Amino acid sequence: MGLLDNQTEHSYYNSNNFGGYQFISLDHIINNFMIAYVGEGKIISKIKRTDVAFHAQRAIQELSYDTFKSTKSQEIEIPPSLTMLLPQDYVNYVKLTWVDSLGIEHIIYPTSKTSNPKAIKQNADGSYVFTNDINLAEQTEGNSTAETHETLSFPSSNTISLNDANGNIVSDISTVLSLGMELHGSDANGNDIPPGIHITAFDSAQTQVAYISNTIPGGTYDVTFTKGQSSNTWESFKSATSINEDDDYKDDTYWPSLGGRYGIDPAHAQINGSFYIDELKGKIHFSSNISGKTVILKYISDGLGTDEEMIVHKFAEEAMYKSIAYAILSTTIAGQPLAPSFQQQKSAAIRTAKLRLSNLKIEELTQIMRGKAKFIKH
Repeated sequence: MGLLDNQTEHSYYNSNNFGGYQFISLDHIINNFMIAYVGEGKIISKIKRTDVAFHAQRAIQELSYDTFKSTKSQEIEIPPSLTMLLPQDYVNYVKLTWVDSLGIEHIIYPTSKTSNPKAIKQNADGSYVFTNDINLAEQTEGNSTAETHETLSFPSSNTISLNDANGNIVSDISTVLSLGMELHGSDANGNDIPPGIHITAFDSAQTQVAYISNTIPGGTYDVTFTKGQSSNTWESFKSATSINEDDDYKDDTYWPSLGGRYGIDPAHAQINGSFYIDELKGKIHFSSNISGKTVILKYISDGLGTDEEMIVHKFAEEAMYKSIAYAILSTTIAGQPLAPSFQQQKSAAIRTAKLRLSNLKIEELTQIMRGKAKFIKH
């Protein structure tokens, strides 16, 4: 029976799952493996389905890193805080770009010349400050005691707006508050803001509105806000103006920077900006000239974030079977004699999958080569 016999053309073109035939689900991979590899007289005489499922998930993880076309992307507008939160299923980044008015992507290169280290809070004499006389206290962004504001919390909602000193609603709340900022305070009735309430997002359509991490009783609150931990290094980096932002490349602008033009890093000899990733805090930090730009993060996931993600391209189906078989044989006593052979078969299947998924087209390759050597004909 054909694989499409249970789906008509009408049902396909009126659905939202286009191109799904090129993939096979993890559940089908496990079922097929149990049929082809497990049983009396087969390579694996007996194994639990849960064990096969575990090794199948591990195979998807490993193949997602360098074999599958598993790149995902996110697009956000960089707020004044110059930070971007790492996605929920982030494993590693592929590249970051900002988009101009024509939709062209400009690559942002990483910098190794700065970071956001743990900034220890000190007394005037240089001695360390401790919280509850136990743990070292950390510095906070800007002033440790912020100005008090009136904050209006809409009833039965997790959104807030902020009033300025004159009682007017701040038109762009992100100029005062920042992502991750924790709020403290109470209203006229003595209702305290619960601990752990912080800013989670800003409404792009209604810029005077911010979202908080939980609901609080409606009313007007006198609020002090505490920004997230920050170091002097990061504060200096994000407040600096890009050296080469207005350079016309006709003079010696670069001489005061890193010793001059000789030895300059070409990755930073442009105005695209730079970034670095704070893995511990889960944030990407950008240079000041990225503020307000639309940034695209392309990143790698492990393919196990949701059930819908746990699919395998049919070009790599055989690589999945060989990876599962080798993993099982190499971790069981009875399978040790066959493990070396299946290790070779696994490597060969992965190489084949990489070639297939590389999607090389002879016409496209010819066109690229034609641009290098004009004498190449059709």
